[in-house]
Amino acid sequence: MENQTNYTKKIILVLAFYAAFALIAWTVVSGTAYGFDAPVREFILGLRNGVLSAILVPFAYSGNWFCVVPICLVLLILPKLRWTFGIPVASSVLTAQLFYNVLKRIFQRERPDWSMHLVKEHGFSFPSGHSITSFMLFAMLAALILYYYANKGKSLPVYQKKPRQAEWYFKTKKGAYTAAWLCLFYIVLMGFTRIYVGVHWPTDVIASWCLAVANMTWLTHIFLAKRQK
Repeated sequence: MENQTNYTKKIILVLAFYAAFALIAWTVVSGTAYGFDAPVREFILGLRNGVLSAILVPFAYSGNWFCVVPICLVLLILPKLRWTFGIPVASSVLTAQLFYNVLKRIFQRERPDWSMHLVKEHGFSFPSGHSITSFMLFAMLAALILYYYANKGKSLPVYQKKPRQAEWYFKTKKGAYTAAWLCLFYIVLMGFTRIYVGVHWPTDVIASWCLAVANMTWLTHIFLAKRQK
């Protein structure tokens, strides 16, 4: 079973990042976030050029439901991936969807000036749905990839009553860590892109990442933490 010290550290981490989200939310509600958002957004929009836009505008759509849902469905439908990847990844995505849909309706923050949008978006701005969803999807993928590599495909601890051995996983350190770093790169690039295409404020993205870190801490605990037999 996971020792008490590690468990306590996880609780502190979860509470710290939920508190960080709450602090950012307070700056949004009070209007003080604009002092940070405006110059950062102006700087990022100043980076716009034809080549970068040709790459980032299509990339921005990879965080939409018509890309995320098929990924989850494929992982859930394929028998060899359903329990090892599908259930944990789908759980992460559903958690992200629940959090951001509820919070958007609570805060009802307007998006930045629509005249600067490079993609079509609707609804409220805070927090960024694309940012939290992509974070939780690819962070869970990265965590699973590293877990299976380190444990040679051993079943996740959550399945101790009915072990689910991974039939597919990276067997080399280079492959596993390259895949994990690519997941991290996607997360960061998606957050940057949401500001670049003009549909989010920087604090929308940062707050989403705070929520995602907190949520991923307890989700990975559920799926990956060792349990007492």
